[in-house]
Amino acid sequence: MTKTFKDFKKELKEKDPELYNEIMTEVSQEIEELKKQWGGVRKNAGRKKIYSEKVKETYELEKTDVISLKDYAQKHKVSKNKAIHEAINLLIRQEG
Repeated sequence: MTKTFKDFKKELKEKDPELYNEIMTEVSQEIEELKKQWGGVRKNAGRKKIYSEKVKETYELEKTDVISLKDYAQKHKVSKNKAIHEAINLLIRQEG
């Protein structure tokens, strides 16, 4: 039967608890040192912006329009902002 890492740990702990504790302490310290290198701010990390500049505005809409917008966005798997953006661009193209 092949021994697993868990089996080796258990065997070492039983045979030489002092050595086991020393190894586990050293491993824990090395892991903590590695974790210090994780995370933090990195240049060009994170989700890229879809729009170049956003401006917050508030508009009043008919309840049926809000429901239609939500349904459209869910059906097409886009955000409501993206759906509005697409609708505005479509209207502009139809005019031009």
